[in-house]
Amino acid sequence: MAFSSLGALNYFEKVDEEKARQDDLRTRREDALLGLYLKGGGAAGKANKDVETAAEAALKLQRRITDSGIEDEETLNYLNNITSDPYASKEVLDFLEDQAINYDRVINLQDLPTMISIIKAKTSVEDKIDLFKEFEVVDLTNKEEYYKLAQKINNMTTKSGRTVFVDVQPEAIQKTDFAAREKQFEGVMQNVIRIARAGLENDPNRVQTQNALNNLTSSDAGTKADARDYLLSTFITPDLITSLETENPSAYRGLSNNFLIKPYIATSVPQNQTTYPEPSAADINLLKQNRESQVFKDFFNETYGPGAADRVLND
Repeated sequence: MAFSSLGALNYFEKVDEEKARQDDLRTRREDALLGLYLKGGGAAGKANKDVETAAEAALKLQRRITDSGIEDEETLNYLNNITSDPYASKEVLDFLEDQAINYDRVINLQDLPTMISIIKAKTSVEDKIDLFKEFEVVDLTNKEEYYKLAQKINNMTTKSGRTVFVDVQPEAIQKTDFAAREKQFEGVMQNVIRIARAGLENDPNRVQTQNALNNLTSSDAGTKADARDYLLSTFITPDLITSLETENPSAYRGLSNNFLIKPYIATSVPQNQTTYPEPSAADINLLKQNRESQVFKDFFNETYGPGAADRVLND
């Protein structure tokens, strides 16, 4: 690989930026701790112990953020900002542990900013509950569960003088959420294409599947959309969705509730079955007029699927 001076400069700039960011976080955390210590008179005892506990929490939260693998800059900035307030860091960790231990809810750090923003958004409780359903960690069959969770988050984020929790408008929530769902959708589409190609030789609808694969690159938007819809409806199965959620939970969390995917799950056709068209009114009339003809019944079943003739005649 050829050495790129520009690439090296960009690399070192990123390293310097990250170092500056970490130094800034460390300074802000130390300033906050010093302020708390001085406010307590610098005395030993309970107050000093509280400061130490808060400091440990800030460092622990910072390690969790670093180890989380989160790449979204806005999310990282939001979470890192919390560590500049040691007491806020402690309350965040206490909240996460409380939810895990007492409610069996494992809340992903990446979801925390959005969950906080939903609670603080100026929209109806019904809208907030609908948004929370995407996380699949809270039983929202009644509003009481939402109220309990909302109260805990609200108490954590609205302490007097606390500024590390930044409000996000509902539009920003929806924009972020939609972008994440679109990314999941594209990932599922790539898996569906791979499955369709791998099983093409034994596909009972091989011609239709091959046409759909070819049409994915069509310049006509309608043709391309029809091809995509056929492949998704045919090759998406509950097992595929479950396997993606299990194998890569960070990328596919809540996939089964992704509003872009759910319609295809509902209309998916098992891959070992052939799809048949609905019988036309004219053919139904002909079948009824020739109900005693086995030849016509066989033709009807070949065209509209096994048992189609009996279903129509016995209806």
